[in-house]
Amino acid sequence: MAVSLPLPQSVPNPPRSMYQEPGSQIVQYEMLGRGIGLARPVTVVDDGPDHIALYSHPCTRIVTRGVDNYRSLELSERVKLRTRMLDPSMGDFKEVTTPDSHVLALSPRDSWHSVMLFWSSDWKFNTWYVNLQSPIRRVRHGVQLHDFALDIVVQPNMSWSWKDVDEFELLAARAHLSVDEVSAVREEAARMVRRIENLGPPFCDGWEHWRPDPSWSVPELPTDWFDLGRVSS
Repeated sequence: MAVSLPLPQSVPNPPRSMYQEPGSQIVQYEMLGRGIGLARPVTVVDDGPDHIALYSHPCTRIVTRGVDNYRSLELSERVKLRTRMLDPSMGDFKEVTTPDSHVLALSPRDSWHSVMLFWSSDWKFNTWYVNLQSPIRRVRHGVQLHDFALDIVVQPNMSWSWKDVDEFELLAARAHLSVDEVSAVREEAARMVRRIENLGPPFCDGWEHWRPDPSWSVPELPTDWFDLGRVSS
């Protein structure tokens, strides 16, 4: 039996008050089971009924329950750790600083992916990144998502490669993900590969030339970030 959460149903017509103005600072919560795994302050670029676009500034202070050496662990150990971390009481939150790079995340409404763009600190465009994840869920001062390990890395010349296929497959085999989640992620991944190869949106929309409003300051987590991450009733 899968231990992951049933995913929330989308709201057919979210109230306008749920949308954030460009330049607003909110929190993006990456969930592990029923608990928060990571909280990242971000700046809203665009928000509306079709999508939300969020900007992560270089060298932002975030909090996480993750471990420093996660990527160096053997595959089986990574999966064991992810399973243990589904318990919200496991691990202590610590503050860390993000890398010195600009990141823009484009999340269409109700979709099982986010397309991310990465630039160096001096705005050299490095890569596109398709993150396979749950549909965005809105909370009082931000958004929640569940990450499903599988990713697609897309170079500026639009050549692409899979990332962490082995971790996703092991999570699926060990029932860490539900049957519906696995099916949705596989279908979304195939859709995004076709979109990459056909140069469909957002890869044809010129986002790599986007720049933030210079008046936007680096966001900070509010002191009550944990309470704000709870799901609105």
